Parts: sequence; structure tokens; C-alpha cells
Amino acid sequence: MTEAVILLPGVMGSELFSGHEMIWPGSVSELLLPYQKMEQLLDPALTVGDVIRSVSFSTQYASLITALGTCGFVEAGEQPTLVVCPYDWRKDNALAAQRLADRVMSLRMSHGEGLVINLVAHSMGGLVSRYFLESGQFSEATHPGFGNVRRLITIGTPHRGAPVALHAVMGQVKRLFLSASQVRQIASDTRFPALYQLVPPPTEPFLWDSNPASRLAPKSPHDPGVAAMLGLSALNLANAAAFHAALDVARRPKGVDYFCFVGTRQRTISNVRHDFANAADTMPKLVEAEDGGDGTVPSWSASFAGMQQMLVGGDHAGLYKPREVLMTIASLLGKPGVLAAMPVRDDIRLSLHDEVAAPKQVLALALFLSRRAKLDAELVIRKRTESDGKSLEPPVEISRSPVRYDGPPVDSITVEIVAPRFPGVYEVDIEVNTASVAESTAILFVQALT
Repeated sequence: MTEAVILLPGVMGSELFSGHEMIWPGSVSELLLPYQKMEQLLDPALTVGDVIRSVSFSTQYASLITALGTCGFVEAGEQPTLVVCPYDWRKDNALAAQRLADRVMSLRMSHGEGLVINLVAHSMGGLVSRYFLESGQFSEATHPGFGNVRRLITIGTPHRGAPVALHAVMGQVKRLFLSASQVRQIASDTRFPALYQLVPPPTEPFLWDSNPASRLAPKSPHDPGVAAMLGLSALNLANAAAFHAALDVARRPKGVDYFCFVGTRQRTISNVRHDFANAADTMPKLVEAEDGGDGTVPSWSASFAGMQQMLVGGDHAGLYKPREVLMTIASLLGKPGVLAAMPVRDDIRLSLHDEVAAPKQVLALALFLSRRAKLDAELVIRKRTESDGKSLEPPVEISRSPVRYDGPPVDSITVEIVAPRFPGVYEVDIEVNTASVAESTAILFVQALT
């Protein structure tokens, strides 16, 4: 019996092209400046390239693909057992589910009826996968291979939405290389409803009325009056509500197991509050909870009742990278112990809340210590590229600062660092006696403001 894996990336995790020109994410030199290809990014005719495997020195899905390769799943040849499923992350996720259906059918044609298909999905890719499995729009009769799917593994998927998405579609939050206003520009376009599909659905009481007389009564951005007050797109809200209505775990096909990785130990927006009786209160307030999730998706949204789940500390963008996640995925795929030989330089893992920052922006950096009771180290920031993206060899050290802990054993601590003042790609390392003790360095893109 052959087993195969289909890997689905999260939002903004797929390349987009206009002809041979990459529009998203673009070259390193372009990404260190304010994003300049907004006009092209609003073109619905862009074509989908690959999943984003890496950006400059920052490894993205390449790390997960490599681990799956070590487990014996291969992309090459006429009968691949590892298939990536990039998609247009701007458009309706129902369209992305059709791309997934095409990948499933192709694998079935290559391997025959005895094939077992495992879906491994990061972030929004998990919603795409669930729509494929639960919406009723796909079946073995209409899409051969549907019945071969046996497992869905989601990593940081906002099954019940992410409150931060409300502020994102309102133009209050920058995402990766896009400014806050650029995020709103995409989200407000009715041709591109995917970002609205990340807003918690009508069933989730995440928006609270902060007026004293209201007693924190829940409100819904899907209510027409609330939507109008907040300046939201009625069409995109309707699309998002319809999309979420098609998701129902009770409708998952018989014999398909779900497993959810839930991000923790990051400061995460857990709810949103707004004084609906105060005309001067023009913008909802985000309420953050310490250790509330992965920095983007709150823990309460990354799984649901009755599902196997595993809590893992880490940031949303890189939640699939920790050793414990990769080894658990290997076990779920029937390859226990295969990744046990993965090199580990030490037991300190670095996790930046934001991988893209403005000059001098204050950033949260989580240090995962594996129950250490004492730490006497130095945080080191090195510049890897010039402001124009040209590589620096060797990297240039620009700062070194002490970080110490002495107390009860802890899993993690969070410190604040300040982004360097000049644009460029930087790495953050942790050293003891001038030797790195990081599992891997954290990569930081400092993007010019103008």
C-alpha cells in the first residue's frame, strides 16, 4: 500500500506571477522597500507558482518539505508521493479546494485504488482542506481519490477564525511585506474574499461591546449594522459566512482522522472590544492574552472538541518548524523515529513574533528553553544583507546583549529586542561563551518605511 502526502501552505504562502515576473513575494531587494507591486497584485489574472520554500536566508516551507523527504516521500518522478498544493491566497478558498481536488485526482490516477492520501496543511490551508472534505461539493463519484484521503493534519489553522483578521481587513494590521493599508486594499476587493474568510464566523462571540451599559454583550461583524459601522465589505462578509457554513466537522468523511497542532506561548489577540454607543470610538480595540496562541491564531481556534491535538510553543509563521512538530508528523505518517537523527545544536529555540519589521520596531522574541533553570547567554544580531539585498559574507555583527535567567525551571521566556535602524536581512542568534546554542537562528527582515 502506497502512502502520499499533499502539503498545503497558509495565507500568503504561495507564489503569484504575471507571466514570468514574480509579483508575490518578489525579490529580496524589493522586499526591503515598501511593497511596490500593489497594482499587479490586484490583478485577478495572476497565476500560481510554487509554495514559498524560502525567502532570502529565511527557510519557509522548505524545512517541512525536507523533513517529509527524509520520511521517504518524494516529489520527483511519474509517481510522486509528495505533492505541494499552492493556491491563489487572495481568492475564495473554495477555489483553492478545487485545486486540492485536482491534486488528489492526479495522485489517484498515478497510484491506483490502494493509495492512502494524507493532507498536511498550515494555517489557511487547513480551511481549504476542510472545505474539500466537509462541504459536500466533492465526492469519490465526482472527484476520484476523495475516498483515498485518510488523514488531515492541521498546523495553526484558524478553524474558528482569528480575531486579528478583523483588524487586518479594516486596514489596521500589516502582514508580512504588505502595509496595513495594502492589506485592506486586497481584503476590500470583492474578487479576493479569502482574508475575510479568516474573520471568525457568525457563531463566534469574539467581538464585545465595551460600553459600560452593555455588560460586554457580544456583537457580530456579520450583522449588517455592525458591518456598516465598521466599514466592512458586505459582499465579502457574506462570502465568508457562506464558506464557514460549509465547514462542519460532523460531515467529515468516515475514516478520515483529524489531528491539530495548536500554537501557544505567544502573545495573541483573543478578542476585540468596541464601544458601539460612542461615536468617537472609531476603531475596535484588540485584546491580547499572554501565551494566548501562536501570535496570530488563538489557542481556542486552532482545534475543536473531540479532535486529537498537540500544544506546541512557537510563532504562527514557523509553527511547522520545531523538531517536536516534525517528529510528531512523522509518527502520524507511519514513520516513527525516522527524524530522530535530526541534528540538534542545543535545546534553545528562537521564535520571533514578527519576521518583518520596521526600523527600530520593538519585537517580542520567545526563547524556548526545555525546562532550563539557568541561562547566562548573549543575544547577537548580525546583518546578512545590505539595504539593497546584496549578501554580506561574512555577516556583520551589529549588537550583542546579555540575557540571563536564574530561577525555577521554565519552558520559555520572552524578551524584547529592537529592530535595527537600517533596512536589510538580519539573523538573531543566542550564544554561550561565543558559541551558538540556538537550534537555528531567527531571520528578521527590516523593511524601509518609505
